[in-house]
Amino acid sequence: KDFRTQFEVFRRLCVAATDLTDRSAAFREIDRVLEAVVRYRRPGYIELPRDMVNVVPEGSWAPAPPPPASDPDALAEAVAEAARRIRAARSPVILADVEIHRFGLQGQLLALAEGAGIPIATTILGKSVISERHPLFAGLYEGATGREEVTRFVEESDLVLLLGAFMTDLNLGIFTANLDPARCIYATSETLRISHHHFHDVLLSDFLQGLVEAGLKTPPRSLPPRPESADAPFVLQPDAPITIERVIARLNHGLNESMVVIAEAGDSLFASSDLVIHRQTEYVAPAYYTSMGFGVPAALGCMVARPDLRAVVLLGDGAFQMTGMELSTIVRRGLAPIIIVFDNKGYGTERLLHPGEWSFNDIQPWAYHRLPEVLGGGTGYDVHTEGEFDHALRTAWADGRAMSLLHVRLGPSDFSNALKRLAERLSARV
Repeated sequence: KDFRTQFEVFRRLCVAATDLTDRSAAFREIDRVLEAVVRYRRPGYIELPRDMVNVVPEGSWAPAPPPPASDPDALAEAVAEAARRIRAARSPVILADVEIHRFGLQGQLLALAEGAGIPIATTILGKSVISERHPLFAGLYEGATGREEVTRFVEESDLVLLLGAFMTDLNLGIFTANLDPARCIYATSETLRISHHHFHDVLLSDFLQGLVEAGLKTPPRSLPPRPESADAPFVLQPDAPITIERVIARLNHGLNESMVVIAEAGDSLFASSDLVIHRQTEYVAPAYYTSMGFGVPAALGCMVARPDLRAVVLLGDGAFQMTGMELSTIVRRGLAPIIIVFDNKGYGTERLLHPGEWSFNDIQPWAYHRLPEVLGGGTGYDVHTEGEFDHALRTAWADGRAMSLLHVRLGPSDFSNALKRLAERLSARV
């Protein structure tokens, strides 16, 4: 629309943004944005107009200020009040979220939970913040859209420690969560609130460490039962048509510590909530904005950042058609992710939320398994049955030389149980 349109878009999405049009403020603005990125572990945006590329900023550059620190008095008072609340609780729970990932606080989180004996649930955005086989892992909390026993366990707790949590629509089960602020301790990089008391200038890492050092103990508590599919042996039905639930069940018996799961928005995200992640931070999903087109570019990013981990990507055909040709860069770089494309010839989530014969939810079918031929690298697999999926998955896992693309053909009305729960809850609200 005008010169500042692009800047205004990114300003809404980033923790800090600047356009370098003022030579006298350029150095300060660059530092301001970079400091915010480091402080909050969120994206920043710096825009450099073409006619400013060769401009020499005015004034001298001053070193960045020291990193932020907690106010010692506020920190001490906050830790003391939180510790009193935790010691008085009979059934506390920790609800851990994405900032534990971003700030590398998994060790402090586990030290607090294990020392005090407090169970840990996670949100979908914070999934895999600890190993989901840890004896204190209580499950994935998704409000009324999640497993009922986990929802009840969290919401019936007399104290909920929300650590690094973003209170977004998806994390709150499309606003079906029932968390009483009077029974919550809410600590993030920006906010610390204990019931209705607010504390300022207290870093999340310092607050966590203070609780660890407080030597807290809480009564033992029975955890919700694990999903049967997490522990049940997978019995292959070779000739049965493949379904999304059976894909997840098969993956649960094949994932290992060398893999990172990337779940695309849509039913790939909802179905993947039933995956059991073995170690910390080995699951990545766009569970904040749930924007489609995340999966394949995320695989590229993850494998460049962590070449020791192999990406297993779950995504639908609609999302793949948006950005899937980033596979070209993956092939060019010689990376070897396993891309699993759920092909139901359209936008499955929309079909379930808007039942009926709506042709706008259909998309042009592609021969996804033939794309490695087009791109000049990798192997494609055309999958219709459980036996074909099992064979393709075993072959792809054994082939670490190049990317593998599994074209999994699903029925148009094949949905995960998690997506069915979401549609049922939404139908009562919309």
